[in-house]
Amino acid sequence: MIDFPLLEEREAVSLLDAPSEEGLFVRFVLDFYAAYGRSFPWRETEDPYRILLSEVMLQQTQTGRVLDKYAEFLGLWPDFRSLAEAPFPDVLSHWLGLGYNRRAKALRQAAEKTSGWGWTIPDDPVLIRELPGVGPATCAALRCFCYHEKDIYLETNIRRVLIHVFHPGETAVSDEHLRSELASLLSVCGDTKVWYYALMDYGVFLKHLLPNPNHRSASYHLQGTFKGSNRQVRGQVLRVLDEAGGRNRLWLEEHLPFDGDMVDQALTGLVSEGLVEEHDGNYRIAR
Repeated sequence: MIDFPLLEEREAVSLLDAPSEEGLFVRFVLDFYAAYGRSFPWRETEDPYRILLSEVMLQQTQTGRVLDKYAEFLGLWPDFRSLAEAPFPDVLSHWLGLGYNRRAKALRQAAEKTSGWGWTIPDDPVLIRELPGVGPATCAALRCFCYHEKDIYLETNIRRVLIHVFHPGETAVSDEHLRSELASLLSVCGDTKVWYYALMDYGVFLKHLLPNPNHRSASYHLQGTFKGSNRQVRGQVLRVLDEAGGRNRLWLEEHLPFDGDMVDQALTGLVSEGLVEEHDGNYRIAR
């Protein structure tokens, strides 16, 4: 099995039936993690910079693609201060390949924000939510993984577990309801850092064996195909500008394999988000 090579098929199938009683469920998930839990470098640290870096990179991106980029970033910029002082074109250049490139800008802006906090992130949810690109899930991750706080961390793999175990056959399961269940489980789960890593790993395990329970979530939205999408055009525009430097709109339209209107739409969006800037008709990665 992908990610869980020690599991035989018969044993794997037996692990689909997690108990729904809270105490038994927690014990089941923690036992699963003890036997089959995965190891990642960001799980071996409580450094807010490394935790934030991993959380931002892992948003909508598989761990296999993140591992090398995570090590690459730490090699170049090992802390908030070094990332904040790095030229944005350099940061974006090394980010390319992960996708959702606005995350690179938000991450660097967040690094700049920490200068007022001694180049770290305090254990204060109000301040944490002031960081660019940080929503409820990332805020909870920072508090749980850096400070072992009992916060409610709901992400896609955890959502998959809760719907599978506690909502069989139900549709339109709300995140509000799932957060309430997580809050109840916090009273019996023990250390939240271990608990959430265990839940996530069990969720990844379920992903390989079941039709996705997240389809029954009220927040589920089917992602469109990447090929020919605005996301693909944006990524190609950024890659070309990273490699070729400043280029005008006509040059980009001629050298990219997309309709001119799609290139124009991508450029407009990238400029409005501050990823690209225009000077005298030429476009370049924003400084």
